[in-house]
Amino acid sequence: MFEILRNACSEKDLTTAIGQKKMNQMINKPNILAGVSHEVRTQMNSIVAFSYLLNNVRFSENEKREFSEQILTSCEQLIGLFENFFDTAALEAGSVKENLRDTDATRLFESLTSDFRVLMRKKGKDKVVLIQEDNLPDKLILKIDTARTTRIVNNLFRNSLESTFSGFIKVGCTFNDETITFYVKDSGQGFSRSSDLLLSDNPEIQHSDSQDTYSAMNLILARNLILALEGKIRVEANDAGGTSVFVSWPAKESRGLKILTGSSSENKIAI
Repeated sequence: MFEILRNACSEKDLTTAIGQKKMNQMINKPNILAGVSHEVRTQMNSIVAFSYLLNNVRFSENEKREFSEQILTSCEQLIGLFENFFDTAALEAGSVKENLRDTDATRLFESLTSDFRVLMRKKGKDKVVLIQEDNLPDKLILKIDTARTTRIVNNLFRNSLESTFSGFIKVGCTFNDETITFYVKDSGQGFSRSSDLLLSDNPEIQHSDSQDTYSAMNLILARNLILALEGKIRVEANDAGGTSVFVSWPAKESRGLKILTGSSSENKIAI
């Protein structure tokens, strides 16, 4: 695990003294590395085991399809874990910057909630109702890091889904004063865990108490990613006895194309 991280950082040209110091701090966090390493081994063992079972003639075709789905799920979780870990480490080290681009925040939010509904069906969460809330206009173009925004909100939703067995999950988005805010509210029982992992100054020491290491590690990494983007986190209990998580970070509205006409010609320039 140490070598994978060092090689990844080398590929990103981590050469500054400050960046190297921060990266060494990240590498030397034994608890967070132990959690990531444990989860990597767990998912790899799952892939190997179900791949072996696929070749066993004793199982029916339906059972083999279930094995294939388990393999795909483990692969998706591995990819997500690596993306969260390496991206957070690179941002903390200063070797990469935000990838800001014009994004239709309204469409992005719609896409996220659509993906969440698919995930709920896959996990058999038929006793949980997803409620979509937003006060966004029909079209809102913001300069945001789309990939990291998607990753953060996905992690928050997955955490909520793990602790909610019945009831509701509300997902919302607002934009005010050049700040975009996403929130996830649920009727689950994960307040203490979410509060510890998202608000603790040393969240990596909390994950050992969690039964779901994968979800806990991704929540820790989401916290680090939010802070690296100069964002804020708020966690509070709600009236349903569940948890409400609010995350926000700076986002500037793109005013679109401005058409300028030169005084000496009819040529128009799009900015």
